[in-house]
Amino acid sequence: MTTRRRDAVARVLGAVGLLIITRPASNTVSAQQARDSTRCDSVVAAARVDSVNAGLFISAARRSGDPLTTMYLNYLTARIVSTFVPPKPFRLTVFEGPPLMRALRPRADTAPQLRAPTVTGVYRAISTQDSGLVQVKVVRASLMPGFDEAAIEAIRTAGVYRQLFTPPDDEDSLTIDVRISSDSVEGSRRFVAASFPRMPVVDAVAFKTNPVPGFPVDAKLEGLTAGEVVLRFVVDRTGHPAMETIEVVRETSSSFLLDAIDVMPGLRFTPASVRGCAVAQTVDYAFSFLLPVAGPIGASGTSRTSRKGPRLRH
Repeated sequence: MTTRRRDAVARVLGAVGLLIITRPASNTVSAQQARDSTRCDSVVAAARVDSVNAGLFISAARRSGDPLTTMYLNYLTARIVSTFVPPKPFRLTVFEGPPLMRALRPRADTAPQLRAPTVTGVYRAISTQDSGLVQVKVVRASLMPGFDEAAIEAIRTAGVYRQLFTPPDDEDSLTIDVRISSDSVEGSRRFVAASFPRMPVVDAVAFKTNPVPGFPVDAKLEGLTAGEVVLRFVVDRTGHPAMETIEVVRETSSSFLLDAIDVMPGLRFTPASVRGCAVAQTVDYAFSFLLPVAGPIGASGTSRTSRKGPRLRH
């Protein structure tokens, strides 16, 4: 391991602490809500039971066009890691959770389960032959204070080094997605090990009255009679889906995906909580589409939260 890489790892290890905070519901939170939030910050932080070994993983992939070589991607991610300066304190704000069903409320839905925090951020770097500049935007927000800004700065800095984001000579632009997460995905590499605290979390529960999308006309015209879309997102402290955190886990077709996303703003949940204080939690929410033989066209939806621990995503 090079001195530069050891320094980068040391910076991250030094920043990964045991501080757990809750996230304000909005920028216009009232004074009373602010006081409650402060109280809950202390309650949640004091609820730590034990800790689990965790890590941060980084991966990169070209958005479109010919795939980039493994050597290039490894070099690119190494440069990003070497310049990544994580926020201090390292505020863990989102928890993992178990599978849930939309229409079936678990019998033990008030029994707390030990859950660890989770971190995920996805960032898109775009460069063109004309400008040569690297523009970086957030595709999937981490909801961790300061984390997205630190990742964007590291990607921009890495792009300056030897013009890593310069498009191929015969192409006008280059778009690369960079993912930094506590969950491993195919092609990712661990760049730091850490210890995440586990908390007694009462998991989020989907409302039985959540809207379901209709069976899309385009899918019917394509001859499809069934389909499924699974979206991963964060349920915030108010029980609303955080739209800036949506990721597509799998989809049968783009028609089903568009209809599923259309109803997302209407989804509601009983938020996860730690000792009575609401906390954010990542969920996987599945929409199952079935074309009836007769009668009105409809669909049904179910949800499940992401499983604990590193896992592969497709």
